[in-house]
Amino acid sequence: MKQDWEDLGSEYEGSSSVLIGDVDCTVHSGLCSKHGVSGYPTIKYYKDGDKNGESYSGGRSKDALTSFAADTLEIKCQ
Repeated sequence: MKQDWEDLGSEYEGSSSVLIGDVDCTVHSGLCSKHGVSGYPTIKYYKDGDKNGESYSGGRSKDALTSFAADTLEIKCQ
C-alpha cells in the first residue's frame, strides 16, 4: 500500500483542493493518539475545516484511493 499511497500523493501534488500526507506514529504518537489512530495503516480524511476527520474504510489499491479522492475530496470547477 505504501507505493500506492506515494503514487496518489504524486498525482495530487500541486492540487489546490487535495493534500495527501502521512504521519509516522512511532515519531508523532501524540498527534496519532489525538486523532484516534491506534492501528496501522490508518487512513483518515478531513474536509472543509473538519478538525476530527473521518476514517476511510474503502479499498487500499491505487485505483480505489484515486477514485475516493476524486469523488469525495477533489473540488471540481462548477
